[in-house]
Parts: sequence; C-alpha cells; structure tokens
Amino acid sequence: MSACSDDGVPADGDATGGAPESTAASESLSDGVDAATADPSDGGLASSGDASADTSAGAGDTGTGTAPEGTAGCGLPYAGEAVVESSIDVDGVSRTFILSVPAGYDPAVPMPLVFAWHGLGGNAQLARLYFDVEQESAGQAIFVYPDGLPQASSGGATGWDLADDSADVRLFDALLEQTSSTLCLDPARIFSTGHSFGGYMSNALGCFRADVLRATAPVAGGPPFGACQSGRVAAWMTHGTMDGVVPFAQGQAALEGVLARNGCGSDPMSVPPDPCVGYDGCDPDYPVTWCAHDLADQDGHLWPPFAAAAIWGFFAGLPAPASP
Repeated sequence: MSACSDDGVPADGDATGGAPESTAASESLSDGVDAATADPSDGGLASSGDASADTSAGAGDTGTGTAPEGTAGCGLPYAGEAVVESSIDVDGVSRTFILSVPAGYDPAVPMPLVFAWHGLGGNAQLARLYFDVEQESAGQAIFVYPDGLPQASSGGATGWDLADDSADVRLFDALLEQTSSTLCLDPARIFSTGHSFGGYMSNALGCFRADVLRATAPVAGGPPFGACQSGRVAAWMTHGTMDGVVPFAQGQAALEGVLARNGCGSDPMSVPPDPCVGYDGCDPDYPVTWCAHDLADQDGHLWPPFAAAAIWGFFAGLPAPASP
C-alpha cells in the first residue's frame, strides 16, 4: 500500500497550485488509484486503534518527561465516531475532510495532530488508505485528511492553492481551530505530511505557518512560493532521483530552503533508514532528514515503502522545542 501514488504537481513557480498537462501525472494518478483500492477491506476508514508500532514519545509525553499543556478541547467529552467524514465552512465554502480519533482517546491527555494532504486528483480517503502514517502511529495521534478543491489550472482535478493567503491555508487554520476547541491537542506537536501536490502543500505550510507547525514531512514535493515566516520547522523529506512527475530539482530546492532556515550545515551524515541523511549544524530543536531514493516504480514518483514508519518515528521523536 505504501508504494502508491495519486498525483500531479503544481506548475513550476505557480503559487496558485496549477499543474502542467502531462501524461506522466495522469498515469501516476491512475496507478495510485488502482494500487490504493486493491485492498478495500476497510474502505479506507479503519480505526487507527488497530495499528501497532514502536514510538519514541507517546500521547501526553513531550519527549522531555514533562506533561504538555493542552488546547481548549482538553477535558471535553468526545462522543463522535472514531473515524468520521465531516465538513467545515471556510469563506462560505463547505470543505470536506476525514477526522480520525484513535481508540482509547483520553480527553485529559493532549495528543499530537497530523495533517495529511493528498496529491493532484486524489482525496482524503485515498490518502488515508496508502500514506500509512496513521497505522504506524499506533493510536498515538489524531489525524486530519482534508479534501482539495477542483483546480482550474489543473483541468479541474482536485488539489491545493499554495499561496500564502489562499483558501487552503485558511482551511488549515480553520481545521486547527476547530480540532483544538473540540479535542485535546498538544499545540507543540502539530505536524503536516503529504505526497506530491500534498508535499508542496506541506512545504507551503512549513513556510507560512511555521509559528504553528512543529514539523513537516513532504514526499515528492517542491518548495513554497513566497516569503516564509521567520519561524522554523523540523523537516523529514524524501524525493526520487528518477521522479518523472515532480523533478528531483524541486525537492532539492525545498531542502535547501529548509536547511537555510534551520541554520544547518551542508555536510550530510547517514541516519536510519537507508537511504536517509541528516545534516550538521542544525538547531537541535529543528533537525532535517533528507531521503533521496532511486526507486523507479510509478515513474519514480511513488510514496516509498520506508516513508510511513520513518515519518512517524521522526515526528514522535521530536521533543517540545526549547527555542522559538
């Protein structure tokens, strides 16, 4: 499931999230739908409470041995379903999303929140089906999977507007506000991941919402378009050297921006899993991991098999930042 792809890319330098017309992107989308629906046993809506994985820091643990301060939703009973398809009004537009609250959720224990953004032409259910980060979290986080809107510049395929003041950035703000007020979240552990167009979206949020996000994990995404906030985010990033949909250079450009913002050096050192590297000199609170792979399936634009476990391990292993 983790090798699936559902996507396409925004046009190079197009902050509105347009995508080039390309047969590679269309074929990648088709491959992703076929692979992701090959195992429909749970319809893409299984509860994360059935998953199992080892993590460095569980819910209610900042990684420093101190209990985190929670959001306004802490202490409020949650009577909703474990996994629910819902909607929220943003600028007068009804936006749909999937919310996954793990079995055993305790409204007295602040939990991490992970946003997961699908690729071009995808949807929330498909992203939940093949990203697998939720399964790796083993019930230690709440997940939100937004649905994109049709993008005129992408032939009407669903995707994201990557501008700093876009409707999709406001969607992120609205979803964060709503979940913070109704669920017990740890505001120091808000994360974002995504594939292809969703990787671009995660990089955009890491740039424009660095004051909110703790870390991002873009897969096969490119850099943000626009000036970033002064804040920083930790980042786990992967890109295929043979990617025929989002050029490898786009991933490298995103990496260079994060390295500069986080004060990192240019000397890489091997870190698990293979083929990943970390970088010297980064602020200890804001590490950067880069995983350049040479997998050729799906035109090199797949979600790598190692990504889900590595992303959750990176997120869970981050302590609450000591510096702004």
